[in-house]
Amino acid sequence: MDITKIMVSIALALYAVLALYINFNTVYYLILSLFGFGKAKRDYPLVEDETRFLVLVAAHNEEQVIGSTIQNLNRIRYRKELYDVYVVNDNSTDRTGEICEELGMEQVDTSLKLFPREGVGKPAGLQYALRYLGFEKLPEKYDCLLILDADNHVDPDILKELNSQYIAKEKPEAIQAYLDSKNSTSSLSLGYAISYYLSNRFFQLAKYRMGLTNSIGGTGFIVRLDFLMKHGGFRFNSLTEDVELEMEIVKTNGRVLWNHFVRIYDEKPDNLKMSLKQRIRWSQGHWFVAFTNYQALFKKMIKEKGKLKILDQLIYLFGMARAVQMVVAFVGILVALIYQAATKDFAAATKLGMRFSTVVLGSSIITLLLFTYQFLICMPYAVRKDSRHKFNYFSMIFSILYYGYTYIFAQFVGLLKWRHQHTWVKTTHTKTILHHKKVKENWQHTFQSYIDANDELELAEEENTEEVFQPSPIK
Repeated sequence: MDITKIMVSIALALYAVLALYINFNTVYYLILSLFGFGKAKRDYPLVEDETRFLVLVAAHNEEQVIGSTIQNLNRIRYRKELYDVYVVNDNSTDRTGEICEELGMEQVDTSLKLFPREGVGKPAGLQYALRYLGFEKLPEKYDCLLILDADNHVDPDILKELNSQYIAKEKPEAIQAYLDSKNSTSSLSLGYAISYYLSNRFFQLAKYRMGLTNSIGGTGFIVRLDFLMKHGGFRFNSLTEDVELEMEIVKTNGRVLWNHFVRIYDEKPDNLKMSLKQRIRWSQGHWFVAFTNYQALFKKMIKEKGKLKILDQLIYLFGMARAVQMVVAFVGILVALIYQAATKDFAAATKLGMRFSTVVLGSSIITLLLFTYQFLICMPYAVRKDSRHKFNYFSMIFSILYYGYTYIFAQFVGLLKWRHQHTWVKTTHTKTILHHKKVKENWQHTFQSYIDANDELELAEEENTEEVFQPSPIK
């Protein structure tokens, strides 16, 4: 047999395997998404304040946003004696520490270097704070640790909701709150926002309803302190401490739950360069966790019960970004059609080559059809159900594609650099208000609890149809 035919057949076979994997991945998430439809219903009763919370706010050179964040956190409605808030002022060289002092906020200043640095970036700062506050003795004083970023705003009932779910669900290892966007006025930040709305409903809520392990999103989550201290605190090896913590919980048969009823408002990058740096870090850390944990997960899946939960985690760890999958599908269709057209009139194709090209073509077409389902049905449904915003449909399509296809570069670079986990790239934060376009007329009812938390909050209506949620000024 001609060596060229053999090489082409092998190449088609490898591509067929990749196409089938993506096809399987897409079908799996299609099935999962079916559990995301319908009204989200609270499956726990609201109870009296009981759980003791330690709240740590990670901050490095955050003078532009830390004031509004402190002001927002002061509006939390929960028994004051049951929670403490500390800003982790991690080697800031700006006025972050001074602003904390001016507003009476407790802070842990890592620049004092009372303890050796363990790791890099945000988790290293958090680990320092745990050391400073008592480490092993912390579970005696607190039940759960809530992690926030310096730019985050929260719903005022965040601790009440998490307390109620934590007690009703018999104290799970972690609970992730709903991650919402602080801004969506640019195409890039709108792409972030839409991807989060999709993920929150058709990934997180769906998994919660199926009893699968939810994902920890880096901010807005609580973790049980006795569990965290038992496993060394935030002494992690990757740039994505959230994914690494999630894997630790999974490997010890713990639970990560989802709360769809209380929100964290997180600033999204408007600048592409900053966004790519952020997503390269996410990808680097994600691939590192995937490559260093898959063997343990495979062994666990073979030996123990709960195989679907482990399989779900493996699919999540090795699930490429949707845009990458779409590119593979498009290329698969193109390759298969070119191969079949080029070998139509002469015996240049092998039987295996034709079979593999048919597999590539069929699976790629199915994958693209399933992606169409996400755009036509899931995306507008998630925005309508869970967002107060009314976006132009074509703007949403353009923005999610812009966000998704720029993720391809980040995924590729992250994969190449997955062994390098020693450089933390900070994301710059500047926004002190919630800033979105074209708000629904009934949004006040949807977020009434947030507005009622402080009578001084005002809704600024501008002639250009933008509406801005403006906290009262720092006093």
